[in-house]
Amino acid sequence: MRPLRLMGPLLLAGLLHLGLSVAAQAQVTIPPRSLHEVVETARADDTPILIEVYASWCPYCQRMQETVYADSTVRRYLDDHFTYVRLNSDTTGGQHSFRGDTLSTSQLASALGARGVPATVFMTADGTPIARQPGFVKRPTFLTMLRYVGSGAYRNQDFKTFTEQESR
Repeated sequence: MRPLRLMGPLLLAGLLHLGLSVAAQAQVTIPPRSLHEVVETARADDTPILIEVYASWCPYCQRMQETVYADSTVRRYLDDHFTYVRLNSDTTGGQHSFRGDTLSTSQLASALGARGVPATVFMTADGTPIARQPGFVKRPTFLTMLRYVGSGAYRNQDFKTFTEQESR
């Protein structure tokens, strides 16, 4: 009888993991889209760009997908305020025009300043870099970062001031 009681929680945990995996796969990746296409989409939608630089082997990247990007509040804010793409820093294919150069996907990750993974790169709708955040970022801090860039507050105040005002 005892194994049956454990079956429900195990089944639920498996379904939750499957749901998170499906949600994590819903994001667009570069390639197949080039950075040029991403910028065109962002311009048309008048949204800043968020590029998630990751590697498939990276446990912190997977943790960001499962605990941050898969969160419904984060997803909703990204969907409403950003053109969001994923960039696999290990991919050597792809052709991206950036600052007058044609780069592979891994070269683009380096050009965007990603020295490791995960890394989050924010850009304006025209592809101008705004900021870069290396490493794993917990969900509450990540949401604050999204609101800071998504609201345009980065144009006229620093992140610390924005964070202090948001916590009031």
